[in-house]
Amino acid sequence: MVEQEIQDVEEALGIIYNLREKGNNALESARDILQHGVSDKILKTLLEKNYVRIEKEHLELTPAGEEIAVSITRRHRLAERLLADILSVGSEKIDSSACLMEHFLSPEVTEAICTLLGHPRLCPHGAKIPPGPCCKKKTTTVPSLVNTLAEMSVGQKARVLYLAGLQHSDIHKLLSLGIIPGQEIVLHQNSPAFIVKAGETNIALDKEIASKIYVRPADTH
Repeated sequence: MVEQEIQDVEEALGIIYNLREKGNNALESARDILQHGVSDKILKTLLEKNYVRIEKEHLELTPAGEEIAVSITRRHRLAERLLADILSVGSEKIDSSACLMEHFLSPEVTEAICTLLGHPRLCPHGAKIPPGPCCKKKTTTVPSLVNTLAEMSVGQKARVLYLAGLQHSDIHKLLSLGIIPGQEIVLHQNSPAFIVKAGETNIALDKEIASKIYVRPADTH
């Protein structure tokens, strides 16, 4: 396949993967995927390359197609995190920029970005980032620019990036207290509870909550 066709195939497999995540486990027919931006030509290629199959009129990913779909989804969502957390790209440009980047990230670069970001579990839109080999090994060779609040040192300043793995009630409570993405915080105490200052407010947090608040230390700007 030529380069453009490879990108189109990856894009199509990513679309199918995303639709399945949203609850469309079995697309009603091949026609359904055509309504989401996949051309007849690319659908034919997916079938010819055995990346998808039609079972009882349902379109499904084959193991080979699943592997590519997971890979492109991982690259796209890591690119989004990089653009949002490190490069501070505006939310309106994140998705389109990530769509361009995802096709050119080698496995080595993808792993390095993931490690740099501290192995994030969610993209900026809240979708799960498929884990890679570095996540399973908890690789830390590349210094991470993203840490949890629980990993901060007393007196250290940081900017809140995102909250992950919390109950909705905990998220609402934190947001109401001022722990929101973009907020500058200072850690005043880490035992027996974590005391952080957000704006003019001092907030007490237990370790479990602190370990799910992801921040970028101020000295990494």
